[in-house]
Amino acid sequence: MIKDKNDTKNRILQVSLDLFSLRGYSSVSIRDICGKVGIKESSVYHHFKSKQDIFDVLCNSFTETLYALPQAFSVEMQKVTSVKNEEFIFVCQSFVNDYLMNEKINKFIRMLIIEQSTNVQAAELYHRVLFDDALAGQKVIYQWLVGIGFLKNSDVDMMVMEYYSHVIYLFHRYLAAGEITAGIRAEVNRSLLRHIQNFLAKYKKVD
Repeated sequence: MIKDKNDTKNRILQVSLDLFSLRGYSSVSIRDICGKVGIKESSVYHHFKSKQDIFDVLCNSFTETLYALPQAFSVEMQKVTSVKNEEFIFVCQSFVNDYLMNEKINKFIRMLIIEQSTNVQAAELYHRVLFDDALAGQKVIYQWLVGIGFLKNSDVDMMVMEYYSHVIYLFHRYLAAGEITAGIRAEVNRSLLRHIQNFLAKYKKVD
């Protein structure tokens, strides 16, 4: 019984995210969600107080995921005293392939993009996720890379902006709308690899 209840709750969240990422939170009703889940409208209120409650649970779940990643990475950083080009490239590619292309995370960011012009909460979270927190986290990593002698002792803020601007370009051009096909994945990774190689050619410290 408990398992069935949890399954229904998770299904409501999954369907809600699917619909919110396609049409936006404001354009989706409880009736729409129930129709896709295959339950009566009254059944939703056994799991959530309102549509806003569904939105809040999705946001909280995503925020937990968002902060777990840099914390885990920070722990691993403390164990490393040197970095190879291939390792740097791998981590850069993983951020795009395993994070920005992650189905759940990608849909969540799409929802925020749609809602940011009319929903203050969505706008704040969108800017935190793709800009404020992302840039702050990368600054810490780049300072560490300078400190261990992998990158040149240059303006870290400008390095971060120069690298991350292309990542944001790739996300909004290829990943923020529509299905992420194998062709899109390949094109994104080709462009990303060229960008990383050019970045290393400019900022990699020469022994």
